[in-house]
Amino acid sequence: MDVHFSPTDSFYLEEAYQRMHYYPPPFSGNYLPPWLWYDGDQHGSYDYLLWESYITVRMSEPAPVTVTMSGYYNPAGGTGSVYAQFRNDSSAAITGRVIIVITEDSLYYPAPNGALWHNHVPRDYLPDHNGEIVNIDPGDSVTVTRSFSIEPFWDDTHCRILAWIQNDEMQPDSTKEIWQGGMLEVDALGVEEHTVETAASEKLQVLPNPCRSEARCYFTLPQGVDYQIALFDATGRLVRSINGSGTGKQETVVWQRDDKWSIPVRSGVYFYRFTSECIQASGKIVVQ
Repeated sequence: MDVHFSPTDSFYLEEAYQRMHYYPPPFSGNYLPPWLWYDGDQHGSYDYLLWESYITVRMSEPAPVTVTMSGYYNPAGGTGSVYAQFRNDSSAAITGRVIIVITEDSLYYPAPNGALWHNHVPRDYLPDHNGEIVNIDPGDSVTVTRSFSIEPFWDDTHCRILAWIQNDEMQPDSTKEIWQGGMLEVDALGVEEHTVETAASEKLQVLPNPCRSEARCYFTLPQGVDYQIALFDATGRLVRSINGSGTGKQETVVWQRDDKWSIPVRSGVYFYRFTSECIQASGKIVVQ
């Protein structure tokens, strides 16, 4: 990321300044831009021409974690939510620090070092630069949910949300390895889906959301009207289908976070689709 460290700089962000000092200083004990950290490597390089090779080599190495990101965004209000799922694909439990940040590209500013255009400039850490420590057992996953706001003076078409999980322990070579990361463009998030959820909220409620043990669907249908609640995982695979008929009174349908074989599903982001003659709605359920 293009961190601007001087308080007089147009794009200075205190959280980014603090986050930069999460790593040991690389250049004779000082933080001098421009400098590349990769996996917290304090031995990056001041030479731009070498940066791509460092990143390309690192990206080719296998990672013990898979990151899946999704979310929604309401451009009218400049608000949304992002879901970042981290799955431990290794055979050992891991403890890491999850960091989520909004960045903005294509920013013009004549910086003291001569750079005019700036990309991946951090705008806001969610909720702050300290992030969150998570523990993930082998084969299991955790989902971190964050609400966000896009300020009016930011260009949301140039904003991205980055999420990564990092080893918080300093290694012998003075690095703090990033196991895996993901990125989403804000204006590519599910705007339409958010609108559908909002419009149907008075007729259908899913609570609690996020859920730990079970999620309850509340709705009211005329007597004899059939309904179906279809639940899908992040890949679009049908996990569970619940069918029934309305009674003319408020219905409560419980999903005990299980699949069609009654096996508990992993934590993560799931999608529901409610269909009937009277109510058509869809949305997300976050399972913790």
